[in-house]
This record gives sequence, C-alpha cells and structure tokens, in this order.
Amino acid sequence: MSDLRWTVTIFFTLLLSGNSAHAFQAPAASQPLRPAEIRKTIRLLKPIHKPLGDALPGQWLYQHKESGQTFAQYVKIRPNVLTHRRNKLYVQPIGDFSEKQTELIRLSSEFLSLYYQCESVILNAKPESSIPDSARREHPQWKVKQWLTSYILEEVLAPELPEDAFASIAFTEADLWPGDGWNFVFGYAMLRDRVGVWSINRFGNPADSDEAFLKCLQRTVKLATHETGHMFSMKHCALFACNMQGSNHLEESDRQPLGLCPQCHAKLLFATGCRPAKRFKDLAKFCHDNGMKEEAKYFELALEKVQR
Repeated sequence: MSDLRWTVTIFFTLLLSGNSAHAFQAPAASQPLRPAEIRKTIRLLKPIHKPLGDALPGQWLYQHKESGQTFAQYVKIRPNVLTHRRNKLYVQPIGDFSEKQTELIRLSSEFLSLYYQCESVILNAKPESSIPDSARREHPQWKVKQWLTSYILEEVLAPELPEDAFASIAFTEADLWPGDGWNFVFGYAMLRDRVGVWSINRFGNPADSDEAFLKCLQRTVKLATHETGHMFSMKHCALFACNMQGSNHLEESDRQPLGLCPQCHAKLLFATGCRPAKRFKDLAKFCHDNGMKEEAKYFELALEKVQR
C-alpha cells in the first residue's frame, strides 16, 4: 500500500459510552430539508464547481480506481447521520501541545461545528504517557516517533465514546502509522465505530509566522472535515474538485478545495439536517475572521447561489 495514502477506512459496529466536556455549539436545523430541496441545491451549486478530468500519474485516482458516490447512491446505503441521540462531535487532544498548536485544535473544533452544523466538544487533553511503549515506534529510516493508530482508536477512543457522540476525533502532534507495510498516515478513521485520529505533525510549525499558522490551519481543518465526512459515510469524491477527494500527498491535498462539491454537499444536508444558507454564512464568517480569504470567497459565492 502507498505510504502516502491520505485516508484509511475500515468498517465495524460499536456503541460504548464515556465522559465529556462542553465547548462550542452550533445546533442543527430542527426540521431536515425535503429531498426535493436537497436536489435543488445540487442544481444551484453545480455551475461553481469544476468537474475532474483524467487523473495524472501520482494523483490519488490514478493509483486508486474509485468510481465515487452520487447523492442517490449515498442515500441508498443508509448512511451514518446525526440523530437526537447522537448529535455531537468530540475532539480528544492527546499529548503535549504548544500554545499555537492548542489554538489550532480550538479553531479546528469550531470549524468542524460550523461545517457539520452540530455541537463540537473539546475534551481535556490526555497525556502522552497514555500511549504505551507497545503502541509506539521510531521509524527505522526517518528516526521520528510514531504512534499506532489502532491503539488510539480501539483502546483510547472507543471505550470512552460518549452516548451522545456522533463521532470522537483524536488530535495529536505525534506522527501516525497504522501497522506493518506502512510508513505513515495523516489520519485514520473507522466509519461504523465513529472514531478517528489525525496528526498535525506534517503540516508545518504554526509558531514560525502568521503565514505558517494560516497554512497549518487550512491543512488541519481540511483534514478534520474530510475524515469526519467519511464517518458520515461519504466515500471519496471522483466527480468534482472537492474536499472529499482522496490525496496521495500533501501537495495534492493543498490543491483541493475546502468546500464540498454539489453531490457531497447534498449528502451533508441529508446527514445533518442543516440549512445550507446558514451553513455557508457561518463558514464564510469563520474564514474571513481567520484570514482564509479564498475559502471565504467560495462560501460567500455558494451562499449567493443557494439563496436564489
């Protein structure tokens, strides 16, 4: 398997509980959109999205022959969706973080809440010592510390999954690897278990400059929302330039947008019951307030389209 593969998803079913702490809140709509309203957004948003051409060598779709997933196909699989019982995203920091890294986690949690229009909760950080030696290694060539993803998912997150959690997301500064045959992964998610872990290790040092912090923020929120999309049962997008595209490496991910294509956006509306205009307005404000100018322009344009 490719050592630079962006996403790994495996399927199980699990329901366990744990404790929680409260943070940012953005409630979802009380009445979901009707199917006809969701399909209308596909038509309204399509003109501002670029269809994918043929994949080039080195790109994700060149190596992984995925067919993608339309909105109609998504609905048929009975996807994971927010419910009255499971309606929060929990963020679990693990390890020691600098002031700038802590700010990245706070902003990423806020952005997740706006992106999926549900409450996000940052839990108290777990110490690095919570990862035993049996779940650590030093990469044989790179000599960097790495943590085993399966331990974090199965032994740290799953046993403490709160009853009201749609998903629990671990953030770590440590590099990650999922086991034999792999060098590293940026993130690893288990769809049916609704747990995932993602590393900010390869996104640069957010303390280097304001520009470095912005780049780290852009990369972190893109990874967090992409992987959470998988826990909402979204497959990789093969239709448009889209946040749900697969990526073989950081350069490819940096070229991809933060917004969802019309088909994947429709899936989000179905899964969360949110109102597209409010969502786009919230996201545009966040991006504007945090220096993400190009992303703010897209969400403002999308808002204009869905209000017609």
